[in-house]
Amino acid sequence: MTRYSSTRLRKLMDESEYALRVASDSSSERVSRIVNSMLQDNRLYRLWESRHADLILPVAEQSRTKPQINALRLAEVRLIHRRALFRYLRAKQIRGELRRRLMRIFHSTRDYPDAVIVEPRQFILAESSRVSADHLIDVMHDGVSGSLLHQYEKTYARYFEMKCYVAGMGDSKCIDLVRMSMAETKARLQQVRHRIETEPPDVDCHSFDRQEIAARSGRYPILNYMVG
Repeated sequence: MTRYSSTRLRKLMDESEYALRVASDSSSERVSRIVNSMLQDNRLYRLWESRHADLILPVAEQSRTKPQINALRLAEVRLIHRRALFRYLRAKQIRGELRRRLMRIFHSTRDYPDAVIVEPRQFILAESSRVSADHLIDVMHDGVSGSLLHQYEKTYARYFEMKCYVAGMGDSKCIDLVRMSMAETKARLQQVRHRIETEPPDVDCHSFDRQEIAARSGRYPILNYMVG
């Protein structure tokens, strides 16, 4: 059994693992496929367990509702960043030299064959943690987080797409135009990030500790937290 640094961290991990078990049988084929590919690979699961524990450790270090929610939101922001490259490559069907160029930019310390192996694995780990982090936020009943994170993810995807476009373009005039748009998008991204860090949670939101006690007594309903 894995040992954790605090009782709260262990309970957060228990709830995170519960979310994965539910997701493995999700009506979303995409989510189910990703989570099962991780759960069925013992080495990959142990890597997820270690990284996810590090990800949510800042949540476990807080005892009050707002700091816990803020820590969860920032964890989700990190997961959005980690998933961005794989999602872009897949959505745009990037192949050939441009794919190699982007891999060199985002995996500068690895050679291309190694990066091709590592990137899908990083995505599986990040997406699995996203499932668990979404569930933790839903357990705490904070609808504000979901809305803010959705805005951030959409804006970051647009910013990341332009960044990749600049990396693959040879026309300096086009690059200058895109960079102007990038600056505007980055400003919007920073505004949403500021709201993520400062906006109060939902009035019905409670700390994880309080909700965990309610869960043990069977007093909160199973929430439909699976999205996408």
